[in-house]
Amino acid sequence: MLIAIIAFIILSIVAGHIVFYRQPYMKQNSTSAATLTIIIPARNEAHNLPHLLHSLSKQTIEFDCIVVDDGSTDQTADIARQYGATVLSPPQETDWQGKSAACYLGAMQADSDLLLFLDADTWFEKSDALNILLSNYNGGLVSVQPYHQTRKPYEQLSVWFNLLTIIGLNIFTPVRSKHVSAFGPVVLCSKAHYQKTNGHSAIRHQLIEGFGLADIFYQAGLPVDAYLGKGIVNFRMYPDGIQSMGRGWAKHFATGAAATELWIMIGILYWMVGSMASLIFVIWGVAQNNLIFISALIVYSLYAWHFYTMSRRTGSFTMWTALCSSITFVYFLVIFTWSWFNTYILKKSKWKDRDINL
Repeated sequence: MLIAIIAFIILSIVAGHIVFYRQPYMKQNSTSAATLTIIIPARNEAHNLPHLLHSLSKQTIEFDCIVVDDGSTDQTADIARQYGATVLSPPQETDWQGKSAACYLGAMQADSDLLLFLDADTWFEKSDALNILLSNYNGGLVSVQPYHQTRKPYEQLSVWFNLLTIIGLNIFTPVRSKHVSAFGPVVLCSKAHYQKTNGHSAIRHQLIEGFGLADIFYQAGLPVDAYLGKGIVNFRMYPDGIQSMGRGWAKHFATGAAATELWIMIGILYWMVGSMASLIFVIWGVAQNNLIFISALIVYSLYAWHFYTMSRRTGSFTMWTALCSSITFVYFLVIFTWSWFNTYILKKSKWKDRDINL
């Protein structure tokens, strides 16, 4: 029995390693002379915009910047103008509202070769980061998952969500899937390809715009690539407290999980169950002999170390979080169940004071 328990947990570690095998980081390549417009959809982002716009002001290449102020009631528009950005305001009395509508408005106003869509809570790590990003563009759609910078202890609970957001794109296993998706916070494409696919207008009813954009670019025969943002672009999600974080993850996570290929989802679930199994093994080992208890501690430590190395690819998660991966797994289950209930039973969600019908 001891050998079977150890084997089960070790195999869960192997499963985690397989589903998150690839590490597609960006590197400096040769760049073109293409012009660039950065488009930032923003609704009540006065607390985030200065960080992003300041990091953009330090970049070594030239670009135009458009902030689409989507009905903000704070100082979003004023802050954008202070940094020299062009501010647009979409009509509020239309059926099409939200991020995708704001992005489309900005894209139609842009007069450049390339379009870069950035969430307002992102920022660039260093002065040549934007140049590195552009040097990795070879047509089609390129998306980047920013490195998640955490500051408060409760933010560590996001670790499983970060991992599944990335792994769920189906492209990080040893064998890349044909079913491609894209991250939403950082999206780069040419204006010509955006117009060819009709961009955000073609996916106006999609809850997760990254998935929708990837689909229409793929259907148009255009390449779709995704990178990890470590060392290039960061974000800090849900700084307003644990309740805000829960609502944010619940908004669409069940929908996103449904797009993950079955064999990858099975591998993810096996990896996650391993976090609970390793803890139960230690608790059970306390009541057994020294050999079993020491074996349990060794296996638990091995799982924690592997989890730590995987999580650090996605954000500034600590070793303490890795040691408590079973607790973060329970948090994940609670929020995922909430998300599933809203998505498939109530068929509605809420985000930034707007009701979303699913």
